[in-house]
Amino acid sequence: MLKSIVLSFIFLYSLVSFAQDDLLNMLEKEVEQETSSEKVTATFKGTKLINANTIETTKKRTLEFNITHRFGDMEIGEPIGYHTYWGMDNATNIRFSFDYGLTDKISIGIGRSKTQEHYDGNLKYRFLEQKTGGMPISAAYYANMAITAVAKIPEDNLVNRLSYVHQLIIASKINDFISLEVLPTLVHRNFVDKRNIHPENGSADENDLFALGFAGRFKITKRTAFVVDYFLPFSEFRDSRNNYYDALGVGIEIETGGHVFHINVTNSAGIIENDFLPYTNSAWDKGEYKLGFNISRVFSF
Repeated sequence: MLKSIVLSFIFLYSLVSFAQDDLLNMLEKEVEQETSSEKVTATFKGTKLINANTIETTKKRTLEFNITHRFGDMEIGEPIGYHTYWGMDNATNIRFSFDYGLTDKISIGIGRSKTQEHYDGNLKYRFLEQKTGGMPISAAYYANMAITAVAKIPEDNLVNRLSYVHQLIIASKINDFISLEVLPTLVHRNFVDKRNIHPENGSADENDLFALGFAGRFKITKRTAFVVDYFLPFSEFRDSRNNYYDALGVGIEIETGGHVFHINVTNSAGIIENDFLPYTNSAWDKGEYKLGFNISRVFSF
């Protein structure tokens, strides 16, 4: 009898120990899953790279002041390059802008560009967050409306001076050194001159222009990175035979405290999508690339 009681006790103790081990293992796995599902932050250091928007939004109750500058064509190897100090004597485009964070995921902004004297207002909403061990991407919606003061418009009214951008930003921080994003983009201009006909294929300009953008950040040191972005418009009218080219930019990013500073080279004079997607008329292989910089300063309230 005593032997049976002892054996039963040993059996029950084994079951309890086994169940306890299983429960502890389950709890440890849950803790690991919670820890591994943390939100990924700092996919990019700023809200812009060169031409491309990034997935980042201005933080809540924070005002971000941005200056974006494009010099003239560098024209390396040409005599004119020396006389214009490789484009730095000329200012092709300058944009001043302010962005404000309504929440950590929603920001609004305004800006003014020299080219076409564009005044623009924009909205960015980050609606999907990348998580470690979970969601592999983050996503945001960006939209803007711009008005130009100097467009040559036959029927000169306010509506014909307006243009709009709708953009989906899909990004992923691959690791601590590489961040990538894809940017499907639609530009709508209320007025285009359809009398402009392609000299070879007979196509005309269009109100709607779709483009696909690609951007990347490749970390070099703790505070520096190599950045690049490229936009491919889908239009029969916009090709090199009609003096239109894809916007490509490369640069170096430097983070210095409250500043994010980009030194870059791009063939695009335009800074906002309403400008550089339809109107990039400069080619890299012709030496028509411009030195530029982006600098931002953040103020918290």
